Parts: sequence; C-alpha cells; structure tokens
Amino acid sequence: MGLKTTHLKIDNFAFESVENFNYLGSIFNADNKMNVEIAERIAKVNKAHCANAKLIKLTFLKRNTKMKI
Repeated sequence: MGLKTTHLKIDNFAFESVENFNYLGSIFNADNKMNVEIAERIAKVNKAHCANAKLIKLTFLKRNTKMKI
C-alpha cells in the first residue's frame, strides 16, 4: 500500500501532498473530517488530567486553587 507523493510546484518551490496538516492547533485533512482532531484533543485532555491527578487529590489545596489547575 504505497502512498503516491504528488507535488505542487510554484516557481522554484515544490510542496508535498500530506494526509494531515496541523496548523495553529487545528488538524486539516483531505477528507475535511474532524475525527482525527477530536481524537487528538481527547488524548491531550487525558494526558493533562493524568499529569494533574495527584494535585487534584491533595486535601490541603483549596477548591479555587484546584479549579485553576
């Protein structure tokens, strides 16, 4: 299952065709579907939650402080 590499040539510049393109936190693809971006955002949320889980469980931190985390 080889991918065909097509290039867009403008003057002396050649641009490679890609499946997905990440730009300013949004993922663009040829199919214009959001499932890749949604899956990546869910993964980032899970990673952040796991990183901060110990801080959220601490009893001596006030609720307002936990909400800012």
